[in-house]
Amino acid sequence: MDYFKIARDIKEKIDIVDIVSFYVKDLKKRGKNYIALCPFHSEKTPSFTVSREKQIFYCFGCNNGGDVISFVSKIENISKIQALKKLASMAGIFIDNIKLEEENPYEKERKLIKQINMEAALIYNSMLKSSEAKKAIEFLKEKGIKEQSILNFMLGYAPSYENFLYNSLSKKYPKDILIKTSLFSTSFGKLTDVFRDRIIIPIRNISGDIVGFGARTVGNENPKYLNTQENQIFIKRRNLFGLFNSLTQIRKERKAIIVEGYFDVILMHQYLFTITLSTMGTAFSQEHAHILKNYVDEIILMFDSDKAGINAAIKAADISIEEGLYPKVIVLEEGIDPDELLITKGPDAMLNLINNALDIISFKINLIKKKNTELSPDKKNKAVEFICDTIAKERNEVIRMEWIKNVSKEFSVDESIIKKIVLQKTKSKNISIQKNQITLIKPEISIIEENLIEMLFKNPSLAEILKNGFEISYLESEFSKKIVSFFIGLKDTLNLEEKLISQYPDYENEILRLILKSQNINDETVTPENFKKTLLIIEKNYLEKEIKKIKEKNISSLEELKKYNELILKLKNINLSI
Repeated sequence: MDYFKIARDIKEKIDIVDIVSFYVKDLKKRGKNYIALCPFHSEKTPSFTVSREKQIFYCFGCNNGGDVISFVSKIENISKIQALKKLASMAGIFIDNIKLEEENPYEKERKLIKQINMEAALIYNSMLKSSEAKKAIEFLKEKGIKEQSILNFMLGYAPSYENFLYNSLSKKYPKDILIKTSLFSTSFGKLTDVFRDRIIIPIRNISGDIVGFGARTVGNENPKYLNTQENQIFIKRRNLFGLFNSLTQIRKERKAIIVEGYFDVILMHQYLFTITLSTMGTAFSQEHAHILKNYVDEIILMFDSDKAGINAAIKAADISIEEGLYPKVIVLEEGIDPDELLITKGPDAMLNLINNALDIISFKINLIKKKNTELSPDKKNKAVEFICDTIAKERNEVIRMEWIKNVSKEFSVDESIIKKIVLQKTKSKNISIQKNQITLIKPEISIIEENLIEMLFKNPSLAEILKNGFEISYLESEFSKKIVSFFIGLKDTLNLEEKLISQYPDYENEILRLILKSQNINDETVTPENFKKTLLIIEKNYLEKEIKKIKEKNISSLEELKKYNELILKLKNINLSI
Protein backbone atom coordinates (compact mmCIF):
# COMPACT_ATOMS: atom_id res chain seq x y z
CA MET A 1 0.00 0.00 0.00
CA ASP A 2 1.51 3.36 -1.06
CA TYR A 3 0.85 6.97 -0.11
CA PHE A 4 -1.76 7.52 -2.85
CA LYS A 5 -3.73 4.35 -1.98
CA ILE A 6 -3.83 5.39 1.71
CA ALA A 7 -4.80 8.96 0.71
CA ARG A 8 -7.72 7.64 -1.37
CA ASP A 9 -8.87 5.42 1.52
CA ILE A 10 -8.75 8.42 3.88
CA LYS A 11 -10.82 10.58 1.50
CA GLU A 12 -13.45 7.85 1.25
CA LYS A 13 -13.85 7.76 5.04
CA ILE A 14 -13.27 11.41 6.03
CA ASP A 15 -15.19 14.44 4.77
CA ILE A 16 -13.00 17.50 4.17
CA VAL A 17 -15.85 19.77 5.35
CA ASP A 18 -15.83 18.11 8.79
CA ILE A 19 -12.04 18.49 9.10
CA VAL A 20 -11.93 22.11 7.91
CA SER A 21 -14.82 23.14 10.19
CA PHE A 22 -12.84 21.83 13.17
CA TYR A 23 -10.12 24.44 12.43
CA VAL A 24 -12.14 27.18 10.69
CA LYS A 25 -15.01 28.20 12.95
CA ASP A 26 -16.91 30.42 10.48
CA LEU A 27 -17.30 27.87 7.63
CA LYS A 28 -20.76 28.34 6.09
CA LYS A 29 -22.64 26.66 3.26
CA ARG A 30 -23.18 28.74 0.13
CA GLY A 31 -24.70 26.95 -2.83
CA LYS A 32 -22.87 23.69 -3.48
CA ASN A 33 -19.78 24.73 -1.55
CA TYR A 34 -18.72 26.06 1.85
CA ILE A 35 -16.98 29.40 2.36
CA ALA A 36 -15.08 31.18 5.14
CA LEU A 37 -12.41 33.78 5.79
CA CYS A 38 -9.14 32.17 4.77
CA PRO A 39 -7.06 30.69 7.60
CA PHE A 40 -3.89 31.18 5.52
CA HIS A 41 -4.02 34.92 4.85
CA SER A 42 -5.72 38.08 6.11
CA GLU A 43 -8.94 39.09 4.32
CA LYS A 44 -12.20 40.92 5.01
CA THR A 45 -14.54 39.02 2.69
CA PRO A 46 -14.57 35.20 2.46
CA SER A 47 -12.66 33.76 -0.48
CA PHE A 48 -11.74 30.41 1.10
CA THR A 49 -13.88 27.70 -0.53
CA VAL A 50 -14.37 24.03 0.36
CA SER A 51 -16.03 21.59 -2.03
CA ARG A 52 -17.70 18.54 -0.49
CA GLU A 53 -18.36 17.13 -3.96
CA LYS A 54 -14.71 17.33 -5.05
CA GLN A 55 -13.22 16.97 -1.53
CA ILE A 56 -10.88 19.92 -2.10
CA PHE A 57 -10.32 23.45 -0.77
CA TYR A 58 -9.11 26.58 -2.54
CA CYS A 59 -8.67 30.22 -1.57
CA PHE A 60 -9.33 32.68 -4.40
CA GLY A 61 -7.45 35.34 -2.42
CA CYS A 62 -4.07 33.72 -1.70
CA ASN A 63 -4.22 30.78 -4.18
CA ASN A 64 -3.71 28.13 -1.49
CA GLY A 65 -5.47 24.87 -2.27
CA GLY A 66 -5.41 21.09 -2.00
CA ASP A 67 -7.13 18.07 -0.53
CA VAL A 68 -7.82 17.23 3.12
CA ILE A 69 -4.22 16.03 3.62
CA SER A 70 -2.79 19.27 2.20
CA PHE A 71 -5.14 21.27 4.43
CA VAL A 72 -4.05 19.54 7.66
CA SER A 73 -0.41 19.77 6.56
CA LYS A 74 -0.67 23.54 5.97
CA ILE A 75 -2.87 24.41 8.95
CA GLU A 76 -0.72 22.51 11.46
CA ASN A 77 2.61 23.28 9.74
CA ILE A 78 3.49 19.59 9.48
CA SER A 79 4.63 17.41 6.58
CA LYS A 80 2.13 15.66 4.31
CA ILE A 81 3.29 12.32 5.71
CA GLN A 82 2.49 13.48 9.25
CA ALA A 83 -0.90 14.81 8.10
CA LEU A 84 -1.60 11.52 6.33
CA LYS A 85 -0.79 9.54 9.49
CA LYS A 86 -2.94 11.82 11.63
CA LEU A 87 -5.95 11.50 9.31
CA ALA A 88 -5.39 7.76 8.86
CA SER A 89 -5.60 7.34 12.63
CA MET A 90 -8.88 9.30 12.68
CA ALA A 91 -10.23 7.14 9.84
CA GLY A 92 -9.20 3.89 11.57
CA ILE A 93 -6.61 3.06 8.91
CA PHE A 94 -3.48 1.48 10.36
CA ILE A 95 -0.30 2.48 8.52
CA ASP A 96 2.45 2.29 11.17
CA ASN A 97 4.20 -0.64 9.50
CA ILE A 98 3.59 0.45 5.92
CA LYS A 99 6.40 1.97 3.91
CA LEU A 100 5.10 5.13 2.30
CA GLU A 101 6.42 5.68 -1.21
CA GLU A 102 6.10 9.46 -0.97
CA GLU A 103 8.52 9.63 1.95
CA ASN A 104 11.33 11.18 -0.09
CA PRO A 105 14.93 11.73 1.11
CA TYR A 106 14.07 15.24 2.34
CA GLU A 107 11.19 13.92 4.49
CA LYS A 108 13.33 11.07 5.79
CA GLU A 109 16.02 13.56 6.79
CA ARG A 110 13.49 15.74 8.65
CA LYS A 111 12.22 12.67 10.45
CA LEU A 112 15.76 11.68 11.41
CA ILE A 113 16.55 15.16 12.79
CA LYS A 114 13.40 15.00 14.96
CA GLN A 115 14.47 11.57 16.18
CA ILE A 116 17.95 12.88 17.10
CA ASN A 117 16.35 15.85 18.90
CA MET A 118 14.18 13.51 20.95
CA GLU A 119 17.18 11.40 21.92
CA ALA A 120 19.15 14.55 22.81
CA ALA A 121 16.25 15.76 25.00
CA LEU A 122 16.17 12.43 26.83
CA ILE A 123 19.93 12.51 27.36
CA TYR A 124 19.81 16.09 28.67
CA ASN A 125 16.82 15.23 30.88
CA SER A 126 18.65 12.29 32.46
CA MET A 127 21.66 14.56 33.16
CA LEU A 128 19.46 16.80 35.33
CA LYS A 129 19.46 13.99 37.90
CA SER A 130 23.28 13.82 38.00
CA SER A 131 25.62 15.46 40.54
CA GLU A 132 26.98 17.70 37.74
CA ALA A 133 23.58 19.40 37.51
CA LYS A 134 23.65 20.65 41.12
CA LYS A 135 23.73 24.35 40.10
CA ALA A 136 21.00 23.81 37.52
CA ILE A 137 18.71 22.18 40.11
CA GLU A 138 19.38 25.04 42.55
CA PHE A 139 18.52 27.56 39.81
CA LEU A 140 15.22 25.80 39.03
CA LYS A 141 14.35 25.70 42.75
CA GLU A 142 15.06 29.43 43.07
CA LYS A 143 12.76 30.00 40.11
CA GLY A 144 10.08 28.02 41.96
CA ILE A 145 9.90 25.32 39.29
CA LYS A 146 8.56 22.04 40.63
CA GLU A 147 9.31 18.44 39.60
CA GLN A 148 6.03 18.11 37.70
CA SER A 149 6.92 21.13 35.53
CA ILE A 150 10.34 19.60 34.79
CA LEU A 151 8.52 16.47 33.59
CA ASN A 152 5.82 18.36 31.64
CA PHE A 153 8.37 20.45 29.73
CA MET A 154 11.08 17.74 29.69
CA LEU A 155 13.74 20.14 31.03
CA GLY A 156 17.33 18.96 31.02
CA TYR A 157 20.94 19.93 31.62
CA ALA A 158 23.94 20.12 29.28
CA PRO A 159 27.22 19.59 31.20
CA SER A 160 30.18 21.89 30.66
CA TYR A 161 32.47 19.62 28.64
CA GLU A 162 32.44 20.13 24.89
CA ASN A 163 31.77 16.63 23.53
CA PHE A 164 29.16 15.27 25.92
CA LEU A 165 26.23 15.07 23.47
CA TYR A 166 28.37 14.41 20.40
CA ASN A 167 30.00 11.38 22.02
CA SER A 168 26.55 10.01 22.88
CA LEU A 169 25.05 10.46 19.41
CA SER A 170 27.99 9.99 17.00
CA LYS A 171 28.00 6.22 17.56
CA LYS A 172 24.51 5.98 16.08
CA TYR A 173 24.17 8.85 13.56
CA PRO A 174 26.38 10.09 10.67
CA LYS A 175 28.24 13.38 11.03
CA ASP A 176 26.42 15.13 8.16
CA ILE A 177 23.02 14.54 9.81
CA LEU A 178 24.28 15.64 13.23
CA ILE A 179 25.46 18.93 11.71
CA LYS A 180 21.94 19.55 10.31
CA THR A 181 20.39 19.35 13.80
CA SER A 182 22.16 22.63 14.76
CA LEU A 183 23.15 20.98 18.07
CA PHE A 184 26.82 21.05 17.13
CA SER A 185 29.33 23.57 15.83
CA THR A 186 32.48 22.89 13.86
CA SER A 187 35.76 23.81 15.48
CA PHE A 188 39.05 23.02 13.72
CA GLY A 189 37.38 20.28 11.69
CA LYS A 190 35.65 18.55 14.61
CA LEU A 191 32.14 18.85 16.01
CA THR A 192 31.57 20.22 19.49
CA ASP A 193 28.35 20.68 21.49
CA VAL A 194 26.63 24.06 21.09
CA PHE A 195 25.03 23.91 24.55
CA ARG A 196 27.36 23.62 27.57
CA ASP A 197 26.64 24.18 31.27
CA ARG A 198 23.09 25.24 30.50
CA ILE A 199 19.54 24.28 31.42
CA ILE A 200 17.97 22.78 28.31
CA ILE A 201 14.39 23.58 27.28
CA PRO A 202 13.04 21.38 24.45
CA ILE A 203 10.78 23.16 21.94
CA ARG A 204 7.93 21.10 20.53
CA ASN A 205 5.86 21.74 17.42
CA ILE A 206 2.09 21.38 17.47
CA SER A 207 2.37 17.62 16.90
CA GLY A 208 4.70 17.14 19.85
CA ASP A 209 7.92 16.62 17.84
CA ILE A 210 10.99 18.26 19.37
CA VAL A 211 12.12 20.67 16.66
CA GLY A 212 14.66 22.74 18.61
CA PHE A 213 16.01 23.78 22.00
CA GLY A 214 16.29 26.83 24.20
CA ALA A 215 19.18 26.92 26.70
CA ARG A 216 19.66 29.12 29.77
CA THR A 217 22.97 29.58 31.55
CA VAL A 218 22.88 28.55 35.23
CA GLY A 219 24.83 31.66 36.20
CA ASN A 220 24.81 35.23 34.85
CA GLU A 221 27.14 34.70 31.90
CA ASN A 222 26.20 36.26 28.57
CA PRO A 223 24.34 35.43 26.52
CA LYS A 224 21.87 34.21 29.13
CA TYR A 225 19.77 32.43 26.52
CA LEU A 226 20.72 30.52 23.40
CA ASN A 227 18.40 28.91 20.87
CA THR A 228 19.00 26.22 18.30
CA GLN A 229 19.88 27.87 15.01
CA GLU A 230 17.06 27.72 12.48
CA ASN A 231 17.12 24.69 10.19
CA GLN A 232 14.75 22.71 7.99
CA ILE A 233 12.51 21.71 10.92
CA PHE A 234 12.94 24.71 13.22
CA ILE A 235 11.76 28.16 12.10
CA LYS A 236 11.17 30.51 15.04
CA ARG A 237 8.43 32.58 13.42
CA ARG A 238 6.39 29.40 12.84
CA ASN A 239 6.64 27.97 16.34
CA LEU A 240 5.30 29.03 19.72
CA PHE A 241 6.79 27.63 22.91
CA GLY A 242 4.15 25.93 25.03
CA LEU A 243 1.59 25.47 22.23
CA PHE A 244 1.79 21.67 22.36
CA ASN A 245 1.22 21.75 26.15
CA SER A 246 -1.55 24.37 25.83
CA LEU A 247 -3.47 23.06 22.84
CA THR A 248 -6.34 21.31 24.62
CA GLN A 249 -7.01 24.23 26.95
CA ILE A 250 -6.73 27.05 24.39
CA ARG A 251 -9.15 25.19 22.11
CA LYS A 252 -11.54 24.98 25.05
CA GLU A 253 -11.19 28.62 26.19
CA ARG A 254 -10.66 30.07 22.69
CA LYS A 255 -7.99 32.41 24.07
CA ALA A 256 -4.21 32.46 24.63
CA ILE A 257 -1.81 34.50 26.76
CA ILE A 258 1.46 35.54 25.09
CA VAL A 259 4.48 36.20 27.34
CA GLU A 260 8.13 36.84 26.53
CA GLY A 261 10.14 34.00 28.11
CA TYR A 262 10.41 30.23 28.49
CA PHE A 263 10.31 30.28 32.29
CA ASP A 264 7.34 32.66 32.23
CA VAL A 265 5.44 30.00 30.28
CA ILE A 266 6.58 27.15 32.55
CA LEU A 267 5.58 29.00 35.76
CA MET A 268 2.26 30.15 34.29
CA HIS A 269 1.43 26.54 33.45
CA GLN A 270 2.55 25.43 36.90
CA TYR A 271 0.03 27.86 38.42
CA LEU A 272 -2.66 26.49 36.06
CA PHE A 273 -2.63 29.38 33.57
CA THR A 274 -2.29 26.68 30.92
CA ILE A 275 -3.20 28.85 27.92
CA THR A 276 0.20 30.61 28.05
CA LEU A 277 2.68 30.62 25.14
CA SER A 278 5.77 32.56 24.13
CA THR A 279 7.82 33.37 21.07
CA MET A 280 11.49 32.39 21.09
CA GLY A 281 13.50 35.57 21.27
CA THR A 282 11.78 36.92 18.16
CA ALA A 283 8.91 39.35 17.66
CA PHE A 284 5.34 38.08 17.43
CA SER A 285 4.92 37.40 13.69
CA GLN A 286 2.18 37.08 11.07
CA GLU A 287 2.89 33.33 11.05
CA HIS A 288 2.35 33.14 14.83
CA ALA A 289 -1.02 34.88 14.42
CA HIS A 290 -1.92 32.53 11.54
CA ILE A 291 -1.28 29.52 13.77
CA LEU A 292 -3.27 30.91 16.70
CA LYS A 293 -6.17 31.98 14.50
CA ASN A 294 -7.06 28.30 14.09
CA TYR A 295 -7.57 27.81 17.83
CA VAL A 296 -8.41 31.12 19.54
CA ASP A 297 -10.53 34.25 19.16
CA GLU A 298 -8.71 36.40 21.73
CA ILE A 299 -5.08 36.85 22.73
CA ILE A 300 -3.74 38.60 25.83
CA LEU A 301 -0.31 40.16 25.36
CA MET A 302 1.70 40.32 28.59
CA PHE A 303 4.86 42.30 27.85
CA ASP A 304 7.42 44.41 29.74
CA SER A 305 6.56 47.99 30.71
CA ASP A 306 9.61 49.55 29.00
CA LYS A 307 9.43 51.29 25.62
CA ALA A 308 10.50 48.16 23.72
CA GLY A 309 7.83 46.06 25.49
CA ILE A 310 5.08 48.59 24.76
CA ASN A 311 6.06 48.89 21.08
CA ALA A 312 6.19 45.09 20.81
CA ALA A 313 2.70 44.81 22.34
CA ILE A 314 1.24 47.37 19.89
CA LYS A 315 2.85 45.67 16.89
CA ALA A 316 1.68 42.22 18.04
CA ALA A 317 -1.83 43.58 18.60
CA ASP A 318 -1.98 45.07 15.09
CA ILE A 319 -0.79 41.79 13.55
CA SER A 320 -3.42 39.90 15.59
CA ILE A 321 -6.23 42.19 14.42
CA GLU A 322 -5.25 41.67 10.79
CA GLU A 323 -5.60 37.93 11.36
CA GLY A 324 -9.08 38.29 12.87
CA LEU A 325 -8.03 37.96 16.53
CA TYR A 326 -9.13 40.27 19.36
CA PRO A 327 -6.05 41.47 21.29
CA LYS A 328 -5.86 42.67 24.88
CA VAL A 329 -2.77 44.05 26.58
CA ILE A 330 -1.28 43.73 30.06
CA VAL A 331 1.74 45.83 30.92
CA LEU A 332 3.60 44.49 33.95
CA GLU A 333 5.19 46.61 36.64
CA GLU A 334 8.67 47.80 35.82
CA GLY A 335 11.30 45.09 36.38
CA ILE A 336 8.73 42.37 37.14
CA ASP A 337 8.35 39.30 34.89
CA PRO A 338 5.28 37.00 34.98
CA ASP A 339 7.24 34.23 36.76
CA GLU A 340 8.39 36.70 39.45
CA LEU A 341 4.87 38.08 39.89
CA LEU A 342 3.52 34.57 40.49
CA ILE A 343 6.22 33.77 43.07
CA THR A 344 6.06 37.10 44.95
CA LYS A 345 2.35 37.99 44.72
CA GLY A 346 0.68 34.69 43.93
CA PRO A 347 -1.84 33.50 41.31
CA ASP A 348 -4.67 35.81 42.50
CA ALA A 349 -2.64 38.88 41.52
CA MET A 350 -2.02 37.32 38.08
CA LEU A 351 -5.70 36.45 37.65
CA ASN A 352 -6.63 40.03 38.53
CA LEU A 353 -4.27 41.36 35.85
CA ILE A 354 -5.69 38.97 33.24
CA ASN A 355 -9.30 39.83 34.09
CA ASN A 356 -8.51 43.56 33.80
CA ALA A 357 -6.51 43.38 30.56
CA LEU A 358 -7.30 46.33 28.27
CA ASP A 359 -8.34 46.00 24.65
CA ILE A 360 -5.72 47.54 22.37
CA ILE A 361 -7.67 50.78 21.76
CA SER A 362 -8.20 51.43 25.47
CA PHE A 363 -4.54 50.60 25.98
CA LYS A 364 -3.47 53.16 23.36
CA ILE A 365 -5.78 55.79 24.84
CA ASN A 366 -4.35 55.22 28.35
CA LEU A 367 -0.83 55.38 26.95
CA ILE A 368 -1.47 58.82 25.39
CA LYS A 369 -3.28 60.20 28.44
CA LYS A 370 -0.54 59.03 30.78
CA LYS A 371 2.00 61.09 28.81
CA ASN A 372 -0.20 64.15 28.24
CA THR A 373 -2.58 65.80 30.70
CA GLU A 374 -3.67 68.26 28.00
CA LEU A 375 -3.48 67.81 24.24
CA SER A 376 -2.84 70.65 21.78
CA PRO A 377 -4.78 70.40 18.46
CA ASP A 378 -1.63 69.09 16.76
CA LYS A 379 -1.00 66.44 19.42
CA LYS A 380 -4.69 65.46 19.43
CA ASN A 381 -4.53 64.95 15.66
CA LYS A 382 -1.42 62.75 15.99
CA ALA A 383 -3.04 60.79 18.84
CA VAL A 384 -6.19 60.08 16.81
CA GLU A 385 -4.08 59.09 13.75
CA PHE A 386 -2.03 56.74 15.96
CA ILE A 387 -5.17 55.03 17.28
CA CYS A 388 -6.90 54.92 13.87
CA ASP A 389 -3.92 52.97 12.47
CA THR A 390 -5.15 50.08 14.61
CA ILE A 391 -8.91 50.60 14.09
CA ALA A 392 -8.41 50.47 10.30
CA LYS A 393 -7.03 46.93 10.65
CA GLU A 394 -10.19 45.63 12.37
CA ARG A 395 -12.55 43.86 9.94
CA ASN A 396 -15.49 43.42 12.36
CA GLU A 397 -17.82 46.39 11.90
CA VAL A 398 -19.36 46.15 15.40
CA ILE A 399 -15.95 46.22 17.11
CA ARG A 400 -14.78 48.99 14.79
CA MET A 401 -17.80 51.18 15.56
CA GLU A 402 -17.41 50.67 19.33
CA TRP A 403 -13.76 51.68 19.11
CA ILE A 404 -14.65 54.79 17.08
CA LYS A 405 -17.22 55.79 19.72
CA ASN A 406 -14.63 55.30 22.46
CA VAL A 407 -12.04 57.47 20.71
CA SER A 408 -14.65 60.14 19.94
CA LYS A 409 -15.65 60.32 23.61
CA GLU A 410 -12.11 60.30 25.03
CA PHE A 411 -10.72 63.01 22.71
CA SER A 412 -13.89 65.04 22.06
CA VAL A 413 -13.64 64.52 18.30
CA ASP A 414 -16.76 64.00 16.20
CA GLU A 415 -17.35 60.37 15.19
CA SER A 416 -17.73 61.29 11.50
CA ILE A 417 -14.16 62.71 11.46
CA ILE A 418 -12.73 59.54 13.03
CA LYS A 419 -14.72 57.38 10.56
CA LYS A 420 -13.25 59.41 7.69
CA ILE A 421 -9.67 58.92 8.94
CA VAL A 422 -10.29 55.19 9.44
CA LEU A 423 -11.79 54.87 5.95
CA GLN A 424 -8.76 56.57 4.34
CA LYS A 425 -6.38 54.26 6.19
CA THR A 426 -8.49 51.19 5.28
CA LYS A 427 -8.46 52.10 1.57
CA SER A 428 -4.68 52.56 1.46
CA LYS A 429 -4.24 49.26 3.33
CA ASN A 430 -6.52 47.40 0.88
CA ILE A 431 -4.65 48.81 -2.14
CA SER A 432 -1.40 47.55 -0.62
CA ILE A 433 -2.90 44.07 -0.05
CA GLN A 434 -4.23 43.90 -3.62
CA LYS A 435 -0.83 44.83 -5.07
CA ASN A 436 0.81 42.06 -3.08
CA GLN A 437 -1.83 39.51 -4.06
CA ILE A 438 -1.56 40.17 -7.79
CA THR A 439 1.98 38.76 -7.79
CA LEU A 440 0.71 35.44 -6.38
CA ILE A 441 -1.14 34.39 -9.56
CA LYS A 442 0.93 31.79 -11.43
CA PRO A 443 -0.06 31.10 -15.04
CA GLU A 444 -1.61 33.81 -17.18
CA ILE A 445 -4.61 32.40 -19.05
CA SER A 446 -6.98 34.21 -21.38
CA ILE A 447 -10.67 34.15 -20.44
CA ILE A 448 -11.56 31.99 -23.44
CA GLU A 449 -8.91 29.37 -22.59
CA GLU A 450 -10.05 29.41 -18.98
CA ASN A 451 -13.63 28.77 -20.18
CA LEU A 452 -12.42 25.86 -22.30
CA ILE A 453 -10.70 24.18 -19.34
CA GLU A 454 -13.68 24.80 -17.04
CA MET A 455 -15.95 23.08 -19.57
CA LEU A 456 -13.59 20.09 -19.68
CA PHE A 457 -13.67 19.84 -15.89
CA LYS A 458 -17.46 20.04 -15.93
CA ASN A 459 -17.79 17.43 -18.68
CA PRO A 460 -14.56 15.49 -19.44
CA SER A 461 -16.26 13.56 -22.27
CA LEU A 462 -16.02 16.75 -24.38
CA ALA A 463 -12.31 15.91 -24.78
CA GLU A 464 -13.31 13.60 -27.67
CA ILE A 465 -14.14 16.71 -29.74
CA LEU A 466 -10.53 17.92 -29.29
CA LYS A 467 -9.33 14.93 -31.33
CA ASN A 468 -11.11 16.17 -34.46
CA GLY A 469 -8.55 18.57 -35.87
CA PHE A 470 -7.95 20.94 -32.93
CA GLU A 471 -4.24 21.77 -32.61
CA ILE A 472 -2.57 22.40 -29.24
CA SER A 473 -0.54 25.20 -30.85
CA TYR A 474 -3.76 27.25 -31.10
CA LEU A 475 -3.56 27.74 -27.35
CA GLU A 476 -1.54 30.66 -26.02
CA SER A 477 -0.83 29.63 -22.41
CA GLU A 478 1.63 26.82 -21.58
CA PHE A 479 -0.68 25.87 -18.74
CA SER A 480 -3.63 25.49 -21.14
CA LYS A 481 -1.54 23.42 -23.55
CA LYS A 482 -0.60 20.97 -20.78
CA ILE A 483 -4.12 20.64 -19.37
CA VAL A 484 -5.76 20.19 -22.79
CA SER A 485 -3.09 17.64 -23.80
CA PHE A 486 -3.86 15.76 -20.59
CA PHE A 487 -7.56 15.59 -21.48
CA ILE A 488 -6.80 14.42 -25.03
CA GLY A 489 -4.79 11.50 -23.64
CA LEU A 490 -7.29 10.72 -20.85
CA LYS A 491 -8.51 7.11 -20.88
CA ASP A 492 -10.90 7.26 -17.92
CA THR A 493 -12.10 9.97 -15.52
CA LEU A 494 -11.58 8.00 -12.30
CA ASN A 495 -9.58 10.14 -9.80
CA LEU A 496 -9.28 12.82 -12.48
CA GLU A 497 -8.15 15.64 -10.17
CA GLU A 498 -5.60 13.43 -8.44
CA LYS A 499 -4.09 12.29 -11.76
CA LEU A 500 -3.92 15.83 -13.09
CA ILE A 501 -2.27 17.28 -9.97
CA SER A 502 0.11 14.31 -9.79
CA GLN A 503 1.21 15.00 -13.39
CA TYR A 504 1.46 18.79 -12.98
CA PRO A 505 2.18 19.46 -9.26
CA ASP A 506 3.49 22.99 -10.01
CA TYR A 507 0.02 23.94 -11.23
CA GLU A 508 -1.91 22.39 -8.31
CA ASN A 509 -3.47 25.64 -7.05
CA GLU A 510 -4.52 26.80 -10.52
CA ILE A 511 -6.07 23.41 -11.28
CA LEU A 512 -8.03 23.52 -8.00
CA ARG A 513 -9.20 27.07 -8.74
CA LEU A 514 -10.62 26.07 -12.14
CA ILE A 515 -12.20 22.88 -10.78
CA LEU A 516 -14.12 24.95 -8.21
CA LYS A 517 -15.04 27.57 -10.82
CA SER A 518 -16.36 24.85 -13.12
CA GLN A 519 -18.88 23.81 -10.46
CA ASN A 520 -20.70 27.12 -10.93
CA ILE A 521 -21.26 26.63 -14.67
CA ASN A 522 -24.84 25.91 -15.66
CA ASP A 523 -25.06 22.30 -16.94
CA GLU A 524 -27.22 23.44 -19.85
CA THR A 525 -24.43 25.64 -21.26
CA VAL A 526 -21.81 22.86 -21.31
CA THR A 527 -22.95 21.36 -24.60
CA PRO A 528 -20.89 19.94 -27.51
CA GLU A 529 -22.09 22.90 -29.65
CA ASN A 530 -20.84 25.52 -27.15
CA PHE A 531 -17.59 23.62 -26.70
CA LYS A 532 -17.00 23.51 -30.49
CA LYS A 533 -17.76 27.23 -30.68
CA THR A 534 -15.17 27.91 -27.93
CA LEU A 535 -12.58 25.91 -29.90
CA LEU A 536 -13.34 27.90 -33.05
CA ILE A 537 -12.93 31.22 -31.22
CA ILE A 538 -9.53 30.04 -29.93
CA GLU A 539 -8.52 28.96 -33.44
CA LYS A 540 -9.75 32.29 -34.90
CA ASN A 541 -7.72 34.27 -32.33
CA TYR A 542 -4.63 32.21 -33.16
CA LEU A 543 -5.01 32.67 -36.93
CA GLU A 544 -5.52 36.44 -36.61
CA LYS A 545 -2.37 36.78 -34.52
CA GLU A 546 -0.32 34.68 -36.95
CA ILE A 547 -1.59 36.71 -39.95
CA LYS A 548 -0.72 39.95 -38.13
CA LYS A 549 2.81 38.68 -37.40
CA ILE A 550 3.47 37.90 -41.09
CA LYS A 551 2.04 41.28 -42.18
CA GLU A 552 4.18 43.22 -39.71
CA LYS A 553 7.29 41.33 -40.80
CA ASN A 554 6.56 41.99 -44.50
CA ILE A 555 6.21 38.98 -46.81
CA SER A 556 9.64 38.35 -48.35
CA SER A 557 9.42 34.80 -49.77
CA LEU A 558 7.04 32.48 -51.64
CA GLU A 559 6.94 30.22 -48.59
CA GLU A 560 5.71 33.07 -46.38
CA LEU A 561 3.16 34.08 -49.01
CA LYS A 562 1.89 30.49 -49.22
CA LYS A 563 1.57 30.29 -45.42
CA TYR A 564 -0.19 33.69 -45.34
CA ASN A 565 -2.78 32.56 -47.94
CA GLU A 566 -3.38 29.28 -46.10
CA LEU A 567 -4.04 31.16 -42.86
CA ILE A 568 -6.42 33.60 -44.61
CA LEU A 569 -8.34 30.68 -46.16
CA LYS A 570 -8.61 28.89 -42.78
CA LEU A 571 -9.85 32.09 -41.16
CA LYS A 572 -12.54 32.57 -43.87
CA ASN A 573 -13.76 29.01 -43.38
CA ILE A 574 -14.39 29.45 -39.66
CA ASN A 575 -18.12 29.52 -39.02
CA LEU A 576 -19.02 30.76 -35.53
CA SER A 577 -22.76 30.40 -36.06
CA ILE A 578 -22.82 26.73 -35.11
